[in-house]
Amino acid sequence: MAVHLLDREFSAKDVQSILRRLTGGTEKIGLALLNYYARTDLVPTSGSTINRGRRKYSYSDLILLCWLFRMKREGLPVNRFRQGIDYLRKKLPKLYKNPADMIMLTDGKNLFIKHRIEDKDQIAEVLTGKKAGQYVWAYAIGSLIEEVDKIVDEHHATTFEQSTTPITQVA
Repeated sequence: MAVHLLDREFSAKDVQSILRRLTGGTEKIGLALLNYYARTDLVPTSGSTINRGRRKYSYSDLILLCWLFRMKREGLPVNRFRQGIDYLRKKLPKLYKNPADMIMLTDGKNLFIKHRIEDKDQIAEVLTGKKAGQYVWAYAIGSLIEEVDKIVDEHHATTFEQSTTPITQVA
């Protein structure tokens, strides 16, 4: 791949298509909903390229939206994301290094990103220490990132084929 995924930017239509593939088409994902999430700073567009008067989505924006829709499907309300998103954005660069080794923990109020090996003592404390018995939701975000990368590659290949297919005229 010529452009590294971290440097890729995506139009709202690209993001919509990727999210629909990720959710299996079960979630209604309109451009108005994506615009609302951007306008309310839940997941604002942070790309440097402008498309039709609006910024494109960066790769980290795409990952956040994919995580958001995955968690919505699991039943977590969107408003729970608002506090955790800032923390997640700060920790996202660490995710890129070894995404398969990262685990996200939340108790519904707080959001923690931990490395499954480097932070194993902290994870064990949360699960078995003083606060044992507290409901904790663990999510391996690395598997989501790998799934999104595969969808992005397939989407890129499909859109590239469509843009290079010659149009034939029927007489």
